[in-house]
Amino acid sequence: MGSRPADPPSRPTARGGPSPASLPPSPGPLPIHAFPPPIVVKVGGSLLDWPGLPDALPALLGSLANPRAVLVVGGGSIVDMLRRLDRTHRLGEERSHALALRAMDLTAQLLAALVPGLAVVDEVDALGPSWGRGEIPVLAPRRTLDAEDRSSADPLPHHWDVTSDSIAARLAVRLGAPGLVLLKSASAPPGLDREGAAALGLVDPGFPAVSRSIPRVTLINLRDPDSPPAPLP
Repeated sequence: MGSRPADPPSRPTARGGPSPASLPPSPGPLPIHAFPPPIVVKVGGSLLDWPGLPDALPALLGSLANPRAVLVVGGGSIVDMLRRLDRTHRLGEERSHALALRAMDLTAQLLAALVPGLAVVDEVDALGPSWGRGEIPVLAPRRTLDAEDRSSADPLPHHWDVTSDSIAARLAVRLGAPGLVLLKSASAPPGLDREGAAALGLVDPGFPAVSRSIPRVTLINLRDPDSPPAPLP
């Protein structure tokens, strides 16, 4: 038998390079464990109606020592309305919880629309690919918490004492985050700890317990540049 004819050379592209079929496959999205633990930033829902937010938030994120972040957004006035409706119509804890998570998915979309460079993700496994694209992910938490409810032996309680502050803390614990930053519209008095912040209504009542294993929690009044960051031990 005659020898096998040589394979034809790759067809050049319009720019003279090899055809796409001859190129090695590009690497897939990087998984979350390919990155060091991020810092979690909770953006208070009270900030969403502040005209200065689209400028102040990128400046704050750029000042963080940890360059990798994931954002969680509070429900703001939407969840405040749900609280009032629950009191009026007795919606119940389960239904109110489900509606509040949908509200947080909506405010995640809103924040991403306001601030360039942010991108909404709806599960923890999507964080790595988002960072790999150079984005700052904003977690829409409903899908993640629904999955946790099905699989965790210790899911977050479904009541008004555990709200977006605790959800952000739970994410920080899950990711092994070295710190959690709480962006608020109010300042914390000097020397306040997490229990004191809960007593003053700066964080939800469940926050001190949920955040117990987070090494550093810092509260920042984003509306007031003269208010110093307040560590919450």
